Amino acid sequence: MVCTVLKEKDDLTERFEKLCSAEEPLSKNLFITDAFQPDLSPQLVVRKDFVELYDSGKLVAQFANDPSAYDSIWTFVKSYVDKEDYKSALTSYKFVRKVVSGILQAMVVLMEVEDKQGFSHSQRVTRLCVEMGKELGLGEKELALLKESAMLHDVGKIGIEQLMMYTPTRIRIFENMPQDHTVMGAIYLSSIEYLWDVVPAVRSHHERWDGKGYPDGLKGEEIPLFARIIFICDYFDELTHFVTSEWGTGPKTKPEALEMIKVQSGKMFDPKLVEIFVGMMEKKGSSDRVEK
Repeated sequence: MVCTVLKEKDDLTERFEKLCSAEEPLSKNLFITDAFQPDLSPQLVVRKDFVELYDSGKLVAQFANDPSAYDSIWTFVKSYVDKEDYKSALTSYKFVRKVVSGILQAMVVLMEVEDKQGFSHSQRVTRLCVEMGKELGLGEKELALLKESAMLHDVGKIGIEQLMMYTPTRIRIFENMPQDHTVMGAIYLSSIEYLWDVVPAVRSHHERWDGKGYPDGLKGEEIPLFARIIFICDYFDELTHFVTSEWGTGPKTKPEALEMIKVQSGKMFDPKLVEIFVGMMEKKGSSDRVEK
């Protein structure tokens, strides 16, 4: 709320001006006068014994002109004048969320190795998740949340990498507890009010359909849908882009990776989602090797 004073200053107007000075310059305007003027709205009329608030020519509230009540008058007037700015507040919330989430996503990408096309692991996983979300018929808002959850699914690894770098005595602990990144990611995001709705997918994206996953041992549909989607896409990307003793030498070809995912249907993965994912990938083409 911004105050425009159209009268001689007194204790009340000075109090309002001081409080208004901390407000955003594009906030709604309040006119402060000593006599009612029909063309000004909203308008606070300050008289000798009382103060009146008008909106669109109608009296909204009347207060005693008592210095001890000035803060209460301010609170009421600001609440009333700013009531139409809730949409702006919502926009501000979305803006802050976008900035905070964007910074975290950038940190994740910087932590990861890019492929020949310039995409990191989380970016590739996110692309697959969005494609799968469309196959499932998710709405625009759900797709946006799935995309954000996928981009942040490994955000917990940022802290682990830092701890491994600066506290070498803990390296062995983290090597034996890979599930830490899901818990740490959930802790990071739960400390940021704007990103609470991303926490379930980040925490649970390594839970298995048969209940043998981590960190909470969830099974079946106890596992959030977005976490189940991310798990399949994450596993496929790891199979086709990374080398690990878990599946032998060299990354797997696309057909090999899809076969390995089929084998884990009903074990690691939601059977219905496996069917959708495999069908989606088979429709994309028959290239044996996924581009590195």
